Amino acid sequence: MTRLAVFGSIVTIVGALTFAGMPSSEAGDPCARKDFKTTLVKNACQQGGQKAAKDAMKAFMKDKKIKDCKQCHTQLAPTYELKADGFEQFKKAGGS
Repeated sequence: MTRLAVFGSIVTIVGALTFAGMPSSEAGDPCARKDFKTTLVKNACQQGGQKAAKDAMKAFMKDKKIKDCKQCHTQLAPTYELKADGFEQFKKAGGS
């Protein structure tokens, strides 16, 4: 093998290992909220941060046939502020 081929192989391997070791910023973002009214979001945040909480809420919404996040939230990312009756709506839909 030529020196150029060996060098190319080493660069490829090092590059692959470098990118494989980098955490995904989306998956690793912690939840902005620190106090939780729901066990669903609290557990998701502890297990996988903001992405896991979003995925858990999307699954809940799909199951309960809720069409829009803004039904309960006044604003979305990064703080996901609730409307005054947002938590009550969540409980009425079957959340805990």
